[in-house]
Amino acid sequence: MGAVGRRFESCHLDLKLKASFIEAFLFVHSNMYKFLFIILISSFLLSETYIFNENIRITTSDNNQKFPEIAIDDNLIHLSWVSINGGSKNVIYSKSEDYGESFSIPMQVNHLNNNIVAYGQSGPRVAVYQNKVYITYTDDRSGLTAIYLNISEDYGDTWQEEILISDTQYLNAYQDFEVDINGNLHLVYYNYAANYHLQDVRYRFFEVGDVIYFNPSILLGIVIDDMEPCDCCQPDLEIDQNGDAYVIYRNNFQNIRDAYLAVKRYSDNAFSEYYQVSDTQDYMGFCPSSGPFLDINNETIAISYTSYNHENAYIGISTLDNLDFSDYLSLNPTSNSFQNYPYILLDDNLYAVWVEQDGWDIYYGMRDIESGAMINIQKINDDNTNSTQKDPIIYKQGDTLYSFWSDNRNGNYEIYFSQGLNELIIPGDINQDNFIDILDIVIIVNIILGQYQPDAQEVIASDLNNDSLINIQDIILLINIILGN
Repeated sequence: MGAVGRRFESCHLDLKLKASFIEAFLFVHSNMYKFLFIILISSFLLSETYIFNENIRITTSDNNQKFPEIAIDDNLIHLSWVSINGGSKNVIYSKSEDYGESFSIPMQVNHLNNNIVAYGQSGPRVAVYQNKVYITYTDDRSGLTAIYLNISEDYGDTWQEEILISDTQYLNAYQDFEVDINGNLHLVYYNYAANYHLQDVRYRFFEVGDVIYFNPSILLGIVIDDMEPCDCCQPDLEIDQNGDAYVIYRNNFQNIRDAYLAVKRYSDNAFSEYYQVSDTQDYMGFCPSSGPFLDINNETIAISYTSYNHENAYIGISTLDNLDFSDYLSLNPTSNSFQNYPYILLDDNLYAVWVEQDGWDIYYGMRDIESGAMINIQKINDDNTNSTQKDPIIYKQGDTLYSFWSDNRNGNYEIYFSQGLNELIIPGDINQDNFIDILDIVIIVNIILGQYQPDAQEVIASDLNNDSLINIQDIILLINIILGN
């Protein structure tokens, strides 16, 4: 076929496709009111829309920088991560005093060099209370891993020498650390016996006054004859406003590895409540690399976890009174990629970041509290390479979301972050000119035909029925909006 013939065939195909859209237009014209309710719901769902902007590289080095963690207090962002040089690891700290516009020169926190032990989801932990900043981590300076704490009492400007805070022999690992509303400290960690088998899981409370009072650790009571936590999966600890402690962990019952929750009430001396909070029957003959997460906001609790059998990550939400997470949702219902390493933040809505393992990209989505739907799903990392992004976290300050992760787009892992800004996006106003008209129809048609590459705002404005797809159904709704106006 000659060049003229090919052009004719291409034009003919284009005309046929656009003709189908005209047919859709006529169909809607005769059924214009049928979709009005769907349009109103779709508009409501997009009332809070965060768009992540450019990626900011924080570190520049010849070595790997991994496992970021942060704490935010007003304009201060306290950031910590692990710097890896061969087999040597050290905990690094940097802070921003201007909401992430700039970060201080990184400094090493641990005073004794090159003994840090860190894994995915199990790097340093950062917490802040007034002028005090706390960083905990795992260290094997004694020949056996143990949990250490560094404290700054001047907002991170200087750091005291680390102190040992685990109180059991042999191996201690997979720690999590929190500061409650009164400034007291809480620690959970896995305790291994001399044969390297998981012996128990420990919780330790530190009452902070003029000095720190070290209470002895207590058992969570979750290592028993017929089941125990996955001994290489990170647990997560949260403290509610009453001082109650919640620990979520991946359990192992005859290789079925669902998520469980252990609870200690503030007035009790022991953990006494246990709940199975996922039921995917996740059968695995190996210990997976990701553990579950939880977050608490007032009287609401949210959880996230990965099912390796389903190759999917889920989030659930409940009241603290009910602890019923049966309404769980897939993070990205339309994706065929294996979603893993979910990290959540519970505020006005439930925000999540995770890794889509097909391309090792970082994704964000929001579960709308009132509708229960997952919306605003978007890729955060803005590179077009096949590089690997890992270790995502998400936090919120005011009306801005912050996501940090490890990124090897430059050949070695560096720490990156991006801000998510809450923007008003009108469903159907794809070119964002504050009018919904034929120009928006042209753009959405070109998006479907592959003739136009939309940005994040245009994708959200185009997906009128909020199913994470842009197709003929969105054109039908868009035309109906125009006819209704």
